[in-house]
Amino acid sequence: MNASLDRLIKDFHLFVAQFRRGSDEDVANIDLKVEHTLEVLNEARGLTSVLRPDPGLAFQAQTAALFHDLGRFPQYDRYKTFRDALSVNHAKLGARTLAKERLLAGLPGPWRRTVLGAVFLHNVRHLPAHLPPALDFCTRVVRDSDKLDIYRVMLAHFEPGARPNNVVVMGARPDGQGYAPALVDQIRARRIGSYADMVNVNDFKLVLISWVYDLSFEHSRQVLADRGQVERLFELLPQDEVLGELRAQVLEDLHRP
Repeated sequence: MNASLDRLIKDFHLFVAQFRRGSDEDVANIDLKVEHTLEVLNEARGLTSVLRPDPGLAFQAQTAALFHDLGRFPQYDRYKTFRDALSVNHAKLGARTLAKERLLAGLPGPWRRTVLGAVFLHNVRHLPAHLPPALDFCTRVVRDSDKLDIYRVMLAHFEPGARPNNVVVMGARPDGQGYAPALVDQIRARRIGSYADMVNVNDFKLVLISWVYDLSFEHSRQVLADRGQVERLFELLPQDEVLGELRAQVLEDLHRP
């Protein structure tokens, strides 16, 4: 192998630099995704340090974390949105772009295929059964690491007084105190919430809360519990009986040993 993570990080920045163009808002949205990428990589480093796979597998998982959102940059450049339903599946675009740009050329063939697969699969609603062990592990590391940082990103935009950014909230309406009953039902059933049921920002918060039920590793759940971000999302939702009962369920599940 003639690639190091430091070299791959440099290659990532060189690739992304071409997309830092347009309005100040456009550049800010690209920079936000760069920051998110590096934070997801940090989350993956922390997770693999606890899980302690062999060094080669840890490298593959961290490389997949680094490139997991590579498709976001051509996606935004072309469509000015991060919402896949209105543009293109960013994970599939990312895998294609990663292969086309030969950013993994220095990796052994099996490692390259694992990284490409993890990028391709990182945003699916449910992982396919019976994936090869290396691909299953790397994809789960990326998915957990991605979710853990998205809580940080989105809470910064949900807090009172935050500057509105329609791209970051993927077009969810800021108005109203309502929320989608379908999302409540999905969380009650301990299932991940569907973006298809998301209309306003409250719905987006419920989708994030539902991710408690889609984390693969106990360490990820512990990190999320320690950060108090799910509690904060509930604080930013209407304070009614339905959501009060939902809060009790979710927090009990999250903090259960």
